[in-house]
Amino acid sequence: MSEFTEDQLKEIATQLSRPEGQKGVEMADRMNKTNIQMTVDTLNALGLQNQDALLELGHGNCGHLDKIFKIAEVAYYGLEISETMQQEAIKLNEEFLDQHQVHFSLYDGEKIPFEDDLFNRVMTVNTIYFWKNPSALLSEIYRVIKPGGKCFITFAQKSFMKQLPFVKHHFELYDHQKLEALVGTTPFKILQIEEKSDHTQSKTGEMVNRHYAIATLGK
Repeated sequence: MSEFTEDQLKEIATQLSRPEGQKGVEMADRMNKTNIQMTVDTLNALGLQNQDALLELGHGNCGHLDKIFKIAEVAYYGLEISETMQQEAIKLNEEFLDQHQVHFSLYDGEKIPFEDDLFNRVMTVNTIYFWKNPSALLSEIYRVIKPGGKCFITFAQKSFMKQLPFVKHHFELYDHQKLEALVGTTPFKILQIEEKSDHTQSKTGEMVNRHYAIATLGK
């Protein structure tokens, strides 16, 4: 692995938390490739059915949208804090925007701009580290989920993440205990936390064995 300066590590962390500009586009492409197994595992856990309404927080360039429609014909809603990512997702998924019910919107990372009890499923992969007010956002997610609906939060384990040199900037790391404490501040119930692992490339270039979890929360 080549050595990175602190400024370079901080820039990596900044682009991971909120990809912007051409560097953000390039980082989003890397994220889509290196995180795809986490995303696929999350999609497989959703139990999607035709006509479901699915909300995804922090979809990046949404290069995985085709995989969703291979599972079920859903109404897909994506929320991003990054205008670069919103526009990149629109550009990369023009055919799906034409053929399916797909919506890409911006939000402030705190208030979800949708009505109560709208979604059957909510998913988010590798975003929880960057939530400004985790308890408030999780309560917002609860509000927009239909009774009986579920939220899926996929995150890399703290024990793995703390080995990465860039996470000292912008990241709040999670393990099961910390997630359980967070969920305990909301009306959600934890239905399951599933352990997973894969072999992928870190954002600084080295190959790593990544340990992650998919937490299923129920309303």
